[in-house]
Amino acid sequence: MAQNTCIAHDIPRYTRADFTALRASLNKLSIVFIAQNYYTEEDLEALGCATPADLQDRLDLMRDHLVERASVANPHIAEGLRNARKSAKWSQVAQKYLFLAAEFESSQPQRQDALTAWLKPRVSRHLRDEGIRTLEDLLTLIEARGPTWWRPIPRLGQGKAGALLRWLQTHEKTLGSLTVTGTQQAPVAGELVPITLRASNPILVPLEGMRLPRELDGHQGLNRAANFSLIQAHNDLEAVESYLVKFRAQEKTRRAYRRELERLLLWSIYKRQKPLSSLLVEDCEVFKDFLATPDPTWCGPKTSRWSVRWKPFEGSLSPKSQLYAITVIRAFFGWLVNVRYLGGNPWVAIGNPVTEVALHPMQIDKALPEVLWSALAGTGGYLDQAISNAEARNKGQLRLAKAALLLIGHSGMRREEAANARRENLKKIQSHNLYELSVLGKRSKWRTVFLPSEAVQALEAHWRDRGDDREKNGFILSPLMIPPTTQALRKHLVADDNEAKGFSVDGLGRLITRSLKQVADDYKIAMTEIEREILATRGVHAFRHTFGTLSVAQGLPLDVLQRVLGHASLQTTSIYVQAERQRSIEEIGLLFDRRKIKDN
Repeated sequence: MAQNTCIAHDIPRYTRADFTALRASLNKLSIVFIAQNYYTEEDLEALGCATPADLQDRLDLMRDHLVERASVANPHIAEGLRNARKSAKWSQVAQKYLFLAAEFESSQPQRQDALTAWLKPRVSRHLRDEGIRTLEDLLTLIEARGPTWWRPIPRLGQGKAGALLRWLQTHEKTLGSLTVTGTQQAPVAGELVPITLRASNPILVPLEGMRLPRELDGHQGLNRAANFSLIQAHNDLEAVESYLVKFRAQEKTRRAYRRELERLLLWSIYKRQKPLSSLLVEDCEVFKDFLATPDPTWCGPKTSRWSVRWKPFEGSLSPKSQLYAITVIRAFFGWLVNVRYLGGNPWVAIGNPVTEVALHPMQIDKALPEVLWSALAGTGGYLDQAISNAEARNKGQLRLAKAALLLIGHSGMRREEAANARRENLKKIQSHNLYELSVLGKRSKWRTVFLPSEAVQALEAHWRDRGDDREKNGFILSPLMIPPTTQALRKHLVADDNEAKGFSVDGLGRLITRSLKQVADDYKIAMTEIEREILATRGVHAFRHTFGTLSVAQGLPLDVLQRVLGHASLQTTSIYVQAERQRSIEEIGLLFDRRKIKDN
């Protein structure tokens, strides 16, 4: 099927008679009077307006079109124009702004114009999803990425991309000439992008999309070991990939290590213009400073790794994150020395960033107070009220969020464990009103967690929404709907065709945090402003800490809690041995009251 390459709005051509007629229509003159006094019979025939009703339709469409154009040109008046159209009461000021839109309509596009002013909604929406909002953004992207600039953008296609180029070139008088060369490419899943030393405009691509230049790939690095190497890597990129293979069964760890090593590899190529295997101590010190204050052009919001907006950093790293990065890199270089790929490890001479030692290694202060957790998750609580208040199309999504929250908050599971939990591993314990669930945790160890009946009831409600409540296998949590696009499918776990897809780890996290904010913003629910702030700012891991803190406060033995949470050390579990703040205040208050009585 040929691709629809109509990308720009048709620009209507209105006559002077049209504007006079529209003004008369807005001032409530009859359409018959307008047809007889402002148009000839030949005019009406040319316009295809055989009846007064046809002419009224034309004037209404013209009015709506000018409202849209005026709103784009001046967003501050958009609401006023929409209200005038709705009430059919047009003040002289509203009419003035409306007819000024005609002048805007016939003008030439400017670089600072929004895409929506000139491109069709479907095209501008695809570009907006990639962070391209103005014609300036679009021109910059095309010049930076070259002929294949369009390939990472879902549902744009070569046909529409070619039409866009032709349209931009048609308006070179106001937009400037557009230079498209073949020296740069956009990162496309499954294809490699050659890394070149264009320092003024570096191509920042993820590790799996890099193709290093021969002179910088490290096959002759200064620090390469003279002895026979124990790995088959011929260059630095292959050495990184060989190292990451160690963590293929630990996806979360592998992703974290990959992030730190791709940052270093890109920095080494672009900022030092030398291979990774040629870095010396002085280079490592400079990279340490770079981690503290990365180049702003290397920073951007989190997005797909194959998006044109992908950046190695989201912003400056905290001292703790800097320490983590250096620790990962130091271990990587140590491994390269051990397998005889490198002759020495320059990172052993690099000191660690100064970081504050937290009172508690884990942020258990993020745990919800017992009263709030009960009010949120209990029967008839905030979650149930939010589901009741929601529109019909959103109820299922909130029931899914409730199931996920109760699954984590009543078991202490980690986010990735919940995303990968499966229904065939959920069993009823006959002697108690409990269910047991086997989950695969850190260090690839299986363990058993336990769920109360109310958590399983929330899961069953989610399964009914999915239409697979009679199934016995599959993921416990699954999206209710996944768009049938390559990008959307890539975000979710791969499953057999006969079962529902599961959540990606990040996808589950976004679902829960968005739903918590929705509950916090629902002012039909009676809660305090402090509670709203807590719910709007808590992440998923806070509910694992909630389970741990409340379990200890309610007397669960530490050794049992250690096994349920999957901690390797009892010392880690003992961090939860703290009373909640309110309980501490009450107990200390009672202590001093007893002292006063004794002294008296």
